[in-house]
Amino acid sequence: MSTGYRNYRTLPQEPKFLHGTPGTIYILQNDGLREGLYRIGATRRSGVSKAMEFNRDTQNMLPGSYECVFELHSKDCGAALEAILKKFEMCRHGKRNQDFYQLEIEEASNTIVSIIAEINTLAVEKAKTRQQHAPELMRHLLPDIEPANHAVFNQPPPSFLRKAFEWVAN
Repeated sequence: MSTGYRNYRTLPQEPKFLHGTPGTIYILQNDGLREGLYRIGATRRSGVSKAMEFNRDTQNMLPGSYECVFELHSKDCGAALEAILKKFEMCRHGKRNQDFYQLEIEEASNTIVSIIAEINTLAVEKAKTRQQHAPELMRHLLPDIEPANHAVFNQPPPSFLRKAFEWVAN
């Protein structure tokens, strides 16, 4: 018989829809909670604006107010957050929907910086690879153009495919 009990140490669903999206990884501290308990998350805005959003939330039952103590931009915040939460999985405290972690801020920030550096490097390499393959993709989309004429691929055609060519080229 299933009681509906779920494991408290499961990863949140947030990183899945943020994969491939640039954003900010933040660490928030709540002055109403014990020392060393931090909230880690990702947003497409800044960590300070996320703290202000939590402070304005009237449904928030936590005492005190949030303050952003660390934030760093990532080229793929979903992948970065997933790797970070997996790394700090054993330090997790609180309810399933609240991502609070008991950790040392200096050690956590150093770990996050190294993970984001690795994620950003992978994102830059992926972008370079995509840019190298752009002419082949354009050749596939416009089969009547001669492959020897590479100057044609620098200018997108004046048609409804312009956005697609700009996206592939970037």
